[in-house]
Amino acid sequence: MIPISELIEILRTVDLFAEIPQDSIRAIAESLKEDHYKSGESIIQKGEAGTCMYVIYSGRVFVHFDDQKVAEIGTRQTFGEFSLLNSEPRNASISALEDTHLLRLDQADFYEIMGNSSEFMRGVIRILIERLAEQNNELIDTLKKREVELTRQVEEQTKDLIEAILEIKKQNDDLEKFNKAISEQKKEIEEKNQHITESIRYARTIQQSILPSQELISWSLPDSFILFKPRDVVSGDFYWFTSKTVLFENVEETIVIIAAADCTGHGVPGAFMSMIGNSLLNDIVNARGVTEPDEILNLLHRGVRYSLNQEMTESRDGMDISLCTIHLERKVLKYAGAMNSLYYIQNEEQFEIKADRRSIGGSQKEDQRIFTKHELDISVPTTFYLTTDGYLDQFSGLDHKKFMSKRFKDLTFEIHDQPMSSQKKHMDDTIRTWMDGCDQIDDILVIGVKI
Repeated sequence: MIPISELIEILRTVDLFAEIPQDSIRAIAESLKEDHYKSGESIIQKGEAGTCMYVIYSGRVFVHFDDQKVAEIGTRQTFGEFSLLNSEPRNASISALEDTHLLRLDQADFYEIMGNSSEFMRGVIRILIERLAEQNNELIDTLKKREVELTRQVEEQTKDLIEAILEIKKQNDDLEKFNKAISEQKKEIEEKNQHITESIRYARTIQQSILPSQELISWSLPDSFILFKPRDVVSGDFYWFTSKTVLFENVEETIVIIAAADCTGHGVPGAFMSMIGNSLLNDIVNARGVTEPDEILNLLHRGVRYSLNQEMTESRDGMDISLCTIHLERKVLKYAGAMNSLYYIQNEEQFEIKADRRSIGGSQKEDQRIFTKHELDISVPTTFYLTTDGYLDQFSGLDHKKFMSKRFKDLTFEIHDQPMSSQKKHMDDTIRTWMDGCDQIDDILVIGVKI
């Protein structure tokens, strides 16, 4: 039995756990299982589902494709980290090079520990994001170098071909060598591109894991829909939701908070910002207990500027957001928005509450950024919509015009009395027809709720 103190010391050397709190690292240490493998014994088979991570306590293992050995891993090194978050099939086999003692962390134990500590979750996500960013940068740099090298080779081979015109045999030999070099370079570029694609898939898995399930939202808001159409594999738009019980005048009441956010950038950069925004909202609302929408946005703005060190840098990254706090028993809706309006319909009349014309994060010229709270009586049937600008700014394939807010308001008024599932389909069909072959230019997110 390995002492717990030694296990903690070993885990502290693993990049994935370098920044997590002491109680979480101890919980991980207590969850480790010990496995022993004889020399030559198989540990992981290519194609089997990955559900755990290994730390080598003693011995060595090697990575291989069938009988082809590609790498060795020794004491205190790890393998299978991404299997903690993604159970896709293993892409290589691993066997013991000598008698080996392994420490195993199972996915189920990891999820349980991560679910009990938001600080642990943020630390793991931050390290994984940094690792993905470093890997992407390294792969991009490699591809650029390969491109330069390929260009140089083409120039050299072209020169050889010109010189070889007088000698047919030499020309044929040079052409054969040139074609072989092109084939090898093409294969290498395809492999690098596959690695980049796999990295982005990991990022998508992480991003999807932090989004609230639509089943959870439907539990508190049964008449609701979410139309979410990322432009790329990962998205700069995200939605956020929580439901909690609070005291109002010594009486318990249920509130739900729902938000639609649009971060700067698309794809991987936008996804990084969405994870920061999601983490900050969890901290502000769920950890610190803030429920007033204007106060949430005030704190979110400060949190983004602090997280990105925008007081000291020229970073202009941030997000636009519309956020509602709904008091279900009192029939009151409170709203605050940064650039994104709230649209609602009552008594067959349509209204728009315009957002503050300031974003979350980015440059700040004023002494303090304060957002406005609006209150709405929803004691009568009310249907409201939150949207990012992706739907409104989408160009038409017919005349290259934007959809714009007027068409959006006309559309929501036309369909507001339909079932929410029908509304979602109608909105999706409408934007597809509007695009008419034109590429999607931005992430699209629309939330509809009927109270």
